[in-house]
Amino acid sequence: MLVTIALGAVQSPWGVASGAIAGHFLATCIAILGGAILANYISEKLVGYLGGGLFLIFAVATFFGIF
Repeated sequence: MLVTIALGAVQSPWGVASGAIAGHFLATCIAILGGAILANYISEKLVGYLGGGLFLIFAVATFFGIF
């Protein structure tokens, strides 16, 4: 967000806003399509367990100053 603000101060605000919107739209579309495809192969329960496990790993790593 800070880069978008800085770029908007130097370049055309309309061009920067259009690029930011297009980039966010593309990233969201990829996430939606990827999630829809993965939903055919991975159960919601497994996703919950993996997400919880990763959350705990990142919490421990952050606590010990690894990140």
